[in-house]
Amino acid sequence: MDNNIPQPASEQKYQPLGRKVLWLFFLQISPVAFILLVLSAFLFVLSSQPFLMDTVFGNMQKYAVEGTLITFLAALLIIIGSFIFAWLTYINYLFMMADDSFKIKRGILSKKENAIPYRQIQNVDIERTLLFQILGLSRVIILTAGHEDNAMKGAASEAEGIIPAIDKKLAEWLQTELLKKADVQKVTETKQDGVAGKN
Repeated sequence: MDNNIPQPASEQKYQPLGRKVLWLFFLQISPVAFILLVLSAFLFVLSSQPFLMDTVFGNMQKYAVEGTLITFLAALLIIIGSFIFAWLTYINYLFMMADDSFKIKRGILSKKENAIPYRQIQNVDIERTLLFQILGLSRVIILTAGHEDNAMKGAASEAEGIIPAIDKKLAEWLQTELLKKADVQKVTETKQDGVAGKN
């Protein structure tokens, strides 16, 4: 079975966001490491220049080599730390389509689980920035009755139903399925209300 498509309802379990999301998380939290790598490369090239051996401050070549080593090691430590943090974020950000609600579980030390009943879903939006388009990813925002107004005002990050990044095809599938389940549940509830009214 394809890892990017959620499992059928009979095999319900939490699904990961997809491997590309791991690299997105890593890229988002490690720009300092890449800056330090560029700086260490610059210092490495600079350290081989002969004019540094005889300056008014003495032999600066030694300091350029030490600077190269320090910045490279710092970049390496930040890259390792960033990848560990990205991995922990990735493996702890999961979603599941349950029978009555859409569930999102996230958090490393402080765990949080949201269950969004299908009957409360008003709309499901998909956003793609330029980086997301390059990586083939989408951001999914589930607008509910309580959060729809905030999302329209630009406070979508406060909504409980957000998947920060997911494979493009999976996002489209998820949007279709969530809207389908929301409509089915609304129709069912309306019919039940009508029956109750007749009694």
